[in-house]
Amino acid sequence: MKLRTAIVMAIIGVTNIMLSASTPEAQKVRDIITKVNNRWQAEHTPETWAFWDNAAYHTGNMEAYSLIGNPDWLEYSERWAEHNEWQGAKSRDKSAWVYDYGEDDNHVLFGDWQICFQTYADLYRILPDDKRIRRAKEVMEYQMSTPQSDYWWWADGLYMVMPVMTKLHNLTGDSRYLDKLYEYLLYADSIMLDDSGLYYRDAKYVYPKHTSVNGKKDFWARGDGWVLAGLAKVIKDLPADYEHRQFFIDKYKRLAKAVVDCQQPEGYWTRSLLDPEHAPGPETSGTAFFTYGLLWGINNGLLTDPEYTQAALKGWNYLSKTALQKDYTIGYVQPIGEKAIPGQVVDRKSVTNFGTGAFLLAACEYVRFLEKEVNADRKYWADFAYQLAYPILSNMANGTLSSNMSIEVSPNWDGRDKRVALMEAFGRLMAGIAPWLSLPDDDTPEGLMRRQLRELALKSYANAVDPSSPDYLLWSGEGQALVDAAYIAQSFTRGFDALWLPLDTVTKQRYIEKFKGLRSIDPPYTNWLLFSSMIESFLARIDADADIYRINSAIRKFQEWYVGDGWYADGPDFAFDYYSSYVIHPMYLETLSNMMQSGERTRIPYADYYRQALERSKRYSQILERMISPEGTFPVFGRSIPYRTGALQPLAMMAWQECLPEGMTPGQIRGALTNVMHNMFDDKENFNDSGFLTIGFAGRQPNVADWYTNNGSLYLTSLSLLPLGLPASHPFWTEAPLPTTSQKAWSGQPFPKDYRHADSPTRRDLF
Repeated sequence: MKLRTAIVMAIIGVTNIMLSASTPEAQKVRDIITKVNNRWQAEHTPETWAFWDNAAYHTGNMEAYSLIGNPDWLEYSERWAEHNEWQGAKSRDKSAWVYDYGEDDNHVLFGDWQICFQTYADLYRILPDDKRIRRAKEVMEYQMSTPQSDYWWWADGLYMVMPVMTKLHNLTGDSRYLDKLYEYLLYADSIMLDDSGLYYRDAKYVYPKHTSVNGKKDFWARGDGWVLAGLAKVIKDLPADYEHRQFFIDKYKRLAKAVVDCQQPEGYWTRSLLDPEHAPGPETSGTAFFTYGLLWGINNGLLTDPEYTQAALKGWNYLSKTALQKDYTIGYVQPIGEKAIPGQVVDRKSVTNFGTGAFLLAACEYVRFLEKEVNADRKYWADFAYQLAYPILSNMANGTLSSNMSIEVSPNWDGRDKRVALMEAFGRLMAGIAPWLSLPDDDTPEGLMRRQLRELALKSYANAVDPSSPDYLLWSGEGQALVDAAYIAQSFTRGFDALWLPLDTVTKQRYIEKFKGLRSIDPPYTNWLLFSSMIESFLARIDADADIYRINSAIRKFQEWYVGDGWYADGPDFAFDYYSSYVIHPMYLETLSNMMQSGERTRIPYADYYRQALERSKRYSQILERMISPEGTFPVFGRSIPYRTGALQPLAMMAWQECLPEGMTPGQIRGALTNVMHNMFDDKENFNDSGFLTIGFAGRQPNVADWYTNNGSLYLTSLSLLPLGLPASHPFWTEAPLPTTSQKAWSGQPFPKDYRHADSPTRRDLF
């Protein structure tokens, strides 16, 4: 009881610290967003053209919908898209398509007509339907087929179209979008980028050909605001392994620094950034885009100097105290134009669609800034992860797990050595929380929990293979060791930098020896083949003389055992259970990933197999999401059901790896998994008096155990916690918990249609 009480008190302490943050301020800003957006939509019909000014508002509206989840806002953008037939400029005659400035339908290639594709792509993500992005793909694919690279000849265009390129790449997988993104930006830089990192609006305004009224360089605030905000949106969507990602980050940081240096003391930026006298007084659109861009960088760890936080907070202070009017309109927006104009009147009645959209972007990012450390769902997940992990790791780090763990076995236990429970508990726990423990250290309450658990985990890893430790695990004598050594190898795969690399040389060598020693175990002709391949592929990744035959044989068998539509058989026969979740999809994918990273050249084309396996995993995750009921439960069938939320591992894995298929948003999946966790774990006897899991599905239900089940086995439930490896600023945590497919279907809302996933299981050897 003492250990359990200590855990509860630790969680209560963390809760009190977290709740002391500025949640009332965040709610106040949420209320402002709601009132501003409702006011705008009540007074402006969505049935209007798709040109840049309206489209820029809709980028803000979709951001607000993502944060708050108001279905009326989603419908508003859908009505706008339907009115415009999911197009920008509508000409069908490609020979007439042009990209100089123009507002007619022949200017299909002009970025001011292409920004609407951002919102169409976002709407497609929520409800996939080819008509939503058909025109976007047609236009952009045609543009990319031309030899021209000078499509982005004005600063505004970088906001209008750069995010289109990343969004369509992420929907289609077509690498040309990223290739052309880089190529087009290089051209834009060549004609507009100043040595300071700021952008001229276009080539007409380059110094000294053009100057401000006082002979200074004339950088238009909204123009540079478009660029900073556009870069933030692009970096957000760029793949982590994109070859030019750092180029975009460096450009973003340089521009952010230049922007901060020319902020006015009152928090706004004047229309001509370096010459306030050119067009004096506050201006909202540039200030809102700058505030959004800075806050995004702060929230995502790119802008760490306090000067950026100070600038962003000053910007928000202006936006909320001066730009925001008592009637919830957004004033002081410079009208449509392309430069700072001396003498132009900009006052509280200067209200525009794009200015309102920019305000919404900034306000949403400010809420994320305020809520980074007080996200209720993330706190619930982190507290649960800590509750799972602390009893295992605190004991094992001290060599007391074997003496203190209250081991429970199934009523029909097969008589094997009960010490297998220790490796099962440790390996399975670590496979689930490895991504979370791999996040960078910080001084938040959650960060302190992570750091503590990581330090305990590293000591536990050492004790697990140290023959002198009381918690030296059972590496021989039972075939079960192969299974849970695979989960340990999986934890090293998922937390390579944080959990494998810091281990001392002796401990690493001991693991290599133990892993190789398990080759004496002949695995059953089932998912057990993947336990061997998981271990051996990790050895290949660390260049430790892997057994390629064990790896490739497992890969070949699961190619043969694929039964279609995202499902694998567990051996020659198909069984209706969750082993495609517990083992097959994740370990098959990670075996292939390890082999890709190892650089081993064998007969199997690992990258080709990986792409196919990833698509199958995405399909299977769609099925799992549809299995979650409107109430937040899932069907209880098959063996090993006491593994609890481990049944949802592939869905959690696709969220963690940012590979969710269309029709499933990050916030939607967080909401679904959180509801399941509440139903399964709240107010039920899932932990015994010593703080260890009990046997059951939703509480203590020992009758559902199988002959091999012990309460160490049950730590497989941690595998649903993989998204904790995403930072608190990630959309998985910041988006509204949008309705699941079942909730939409059973409440009469539109929901994505479902189709069989077809692929060919046949793959040819390389030689």
